Amino acid sequence: MMNPYKDNTFKQQLFQSMKIYIAEDEPLAAAKLKLFLEKLGEGGDISTYGDGIAAWAAIDRERPDVLFLDIQMPGLNGMQILARLHDLPVVVTSAFDQYAIDSFSLNVTDYLLKPYTIDRLRLALEKVRKAIRLQQIERESTARQLTLRIDGRNEIVRQEEILYLEAVKDYVRIVTADRQQRRTLGTLSSIESQLSADDFVRVHRSFIVNRQRISGIGAHSVTMADGAEIPIGRKYKENIEKI
Repeated sequence: MMNPYKDNTFKQQLFQSMKIYIAEDEPLAAAKLKLFLEKLGEGGDISTYGDGIAAWAAIDRERPDVLFLDIQMPGLNGMQILARLHDLPVVVTSAFDQYAIDSFSLNVTDYLLKPYTIDRLRLALEKVRKAIRLQQIERESTARQLTLRIDGRNEIVRQEEILYLEAVKDYVRIVTADRQQRRTLGTLSSIESQLSADDFVRVHRSFIVNRQRISGIGAHSVTMADGAEIPIGRKYKENIEKI
């Protein structure tokens, strides 16, 4: 019978290469974890650190995708490292279960009690994958939001809901799909730097439009989904040709 852990197709479907740090002061335990990871297709980019200080210096220098962390280590112990971490998937590997509650209170992704099997490690990696994906979704969602100062308070507007933006004297008018209009002090250029370059295009010195919300393009103007006619400036015709 074929061993699924040695099948390359199986590896590629379940996992993609991750940057993995192992903080483990027992050489045999570190070697076993590295061997298991290699069998699961994760042997490409693994770094091992034998004490907490070295591990933290490496994390502070270059963030890994996941950290496998022993609790009892010289220098800095695992709990001290956990207290310093933010938004990094961590799998605790320990021979002692008394640290589990405190570890989960510090948002670890999983807790492996030594000795663990390769199947248990595989489940931990699946949790790590989900955690990484959730972080990516959250970052993408945040990146696609626009924070505006309106009437003395911050207001968040989702970029995909914006039809167009217009510079009017010393403020910018933002028109959204629900036909609401918001005004914020500032320049069109300062807001343009916060917008997705894939979705927004400047068509006039006073207008930026959401290309996903354009319903028609004429010789001298673009028509937006709400029927608004936005003029095309001569120097911005090249941008229109790219749409």
